[in-house]
Amino acid sequence: MAVTPLLKPIQNKKGIFYTFQSALEDINISIANGENAVRFSKFALLRIPEIGTPDTPATDNKFQFLAQGESHLIEGLNTDQNINLAQSFQSYALNMEALLIGQEGYQRDAKLTVSERVFWKWLKETGSIRFRDANNLEKNVNALGTEKRFVEEYSPTSTYNKVVQYVGDIDVVNTIKSKDNSYTEVYIHVPTNVGSTTHVLFNSIKDENYYPNFTIANKGADPLDIEYLSGRHYDETHPFGLSVKAYYDLDDASVYSEIASTYGGTATAGNWFTQTVNNSYYTDNVDATGEYNVAKNQYITKQLGSDTVEYVRSTLDGISIDFDLDNYKLASENPEIKVFSQFNDYIANKDFQFNAILVYYDTYDPNNLDSSGNPIDSQTNLYGVLFLDKVEQDGLEFSIPFITKYKPDPLNKTNGNSFAYKLNLKLDTSIENVLVEKSINDFSTFSMDLFVDVLTEFRQIQTKLNDKLLELEQLTQDVEGLKDLLINSEDQNELTLRIENLETSITENQAIFNNTGELVKMIENNSVKLNDIANGNSNIEISYNADVIRPGVGIKLDRRTPNRIRIENSNEEYNISNNSIVNIFESNVIALSNFTNYVRHEAGGSAITLIRDFELLIDDSVNKWKKGQTMRLVFSDEFIPSVYDIKIKTDSLNLKNAGVYGKIVGILNDLDFTPSSNTPIFEIICIDAENLTFKIDKIR
Repeated sequence: MAVTPLLKPIQNKKGIFYTFQSALEDINISIANGENAVRFSKFALLRIPEIGTPDTPATDNKFQFLAQGESHLIEGLNTDQNINLAQSFQSYALNMEALLIGQEGYQRDAKLTVSERVFWKWLKETGSIRFRDANNLEKNVNALGTEKRFVEEYSPTSTYNKVVQYVGDIDVVNTIKSKDNSYTEVYIHVPTNVGSTTHVLFNSIKDENYYPNFTIANKGADPLDIEYLSGRHYDETHPFGLSVKAYYDLDDASVYSEIASTYGGTATAGNWFTQTVNNSYYTDNVDATGEYNVAKNQYITKQLGSDTVEYVRSTLDGISIDFDLDNYKLASENPEIKVFSQFNDYIANKDFQFNAILVYYDTYDPNNLDSSGNPIDSQTNLYGVLFLDKVEQDGLEFSIPFITKYKPDPLNKTNGNSFAYKLNLKLDTSIENVLVEKSINDFSTFSMDLFVDVLTEFRQIQTKLNDKLLELEQLTQDVEGLKDLLINSEDQNELTLRIENLETSITENQAIFNNTGELVKMIENNSVKLNDIANGNSNIEISYNADVIRPGVGIKLDRRTPNRIRIENSNEEYNISNNSIVNIFESNVIALSNFTNYVRHEAGGSAITLIRDFELLIDDSVNKWKKGQTMRLVFSDEFIPSVYDIKIKTDSLNLKNAGVYGKIVGILNDLDFTPSSNTPIFEIICIDAENLTFKIDKIR
């Protein structure tokens, strides 16, 4: 019987990495028998949705613990969402995986493990992710034929947020073995030039280890332990304060459930599964042929006492990301696309957010390679998931904070950013050899970055070496000069002659030293005359060179009166520029000018209603913010936020290391606009120019 691991909740902002047991077992088998080899190959950046209740269930996707099975409703939730996240992943995902690999018929020699299919089932059962059939503009029909592929249920007009934002290739794997330690370094790199993966294809896979209409029950457990994690006992204490109870699709049938095929349609009592075995997990079976590769939505309501949860569930099961670029329509049409980083460098790729990383590895036969050295038969498996931060409260909801990846935008003249992560993974404990093995992707931008970094370091070393050579040459000349002084008598004679000249000069000027009193009187007399001139007590007139005085920003000089300069302040109350009166919805980048700025939103009398969050960017690349500087923002025509936020951002040069335009000046919503008939006036005041701290006063 496989034993479910006991997880530690996320403790701090450094996040945590959870590994799947089947992946470790697969790697250990590969290392032990030598028939198969493993290599880390792919990664995916995820945007795990906010934890909370969907605003519009038909189109919204949120992470709902209570939606998953029955156990969360029965056991209740913790007030700490980090504990709830670890509890759900441990007691549902990893426990289901442990029961799967503990089955008598589990095929351990198969290259494909169950880890990825378990992960996506865990996520979809919370209502976080949904799917639809891929169309012919997304999948390559010429390569797939009639095979099905799926994409996430996302559209520009929907409030559904994609979960899989980016798919990439692992650039560098560095295996280190020494007498002191042994581990594998996995480098994950997201280049500056890329944006989100436009659409990610998913496949539905079945095999002897994971198939439709599969019941995974805790059969071999002691009756007292059947409610608890696989291989654990009812009287065990969790070392990190979590529960050792298992969370199942069906616990004891005490939760009332209704299901409908359309949102708001007629609901019937029942579950999405038909089996009745308690303490079990079930795979889907929605097709008359007994398959589960059908992407439909089920609208489910669960109730236990006063606790109710409503969510949308996808019927697709056996879910795995399709990493074969030949199956992607856009990639198949461009022979230059070899890896996902090239696929992600297209015009349609946009900025995106992520808060988790999936790490994948390939299992393959090292003796079965093609002429190019690539494995002929390999399988890509999920190794683990890295949650990048702990769960934090965000308004009335909770979420793992998002990291924003910006793609360079030449039209708006905004810079992009890049990210790199290194995972040190302990895969074996061998200390027999001292060596370093490196695997570098030929098409990797990161490997080229490393090469450029090495060249840069060599250049710096060369510069420093040249400087040292010059210093040595100077020292050599100084030493030679000292040697000449010691051995050259002509230099000694020259020094003697110079001393004699000084003695003669002092003797000849002895009269001056003897009449120092007269010199003092002359100095005092000159001082009195200079004071008289300065005080106007002399008929001597003094003229000043006024040409050294120059006008500055906001200051002009009036020289019309001879010998007079009048300094005037040329800055009016507001600094009006070409962009002061603008439709900010169409031109959301405002250049910061000197002194007090004036920005007036005019849309030709038309009202603008937001359909998503709106960002107003203040470009401070030319003119920096100054303490006390003010920008007045006037909405002349109606600007209706509805339920969305208006985020005012600055720091276009990323001086605060929070990303391009990563410094939030303030966030406005309908509470700021509605009382002013959606035509308010705000003043933005810089309180601290060093840290870019602002206050926003509402004038109207």
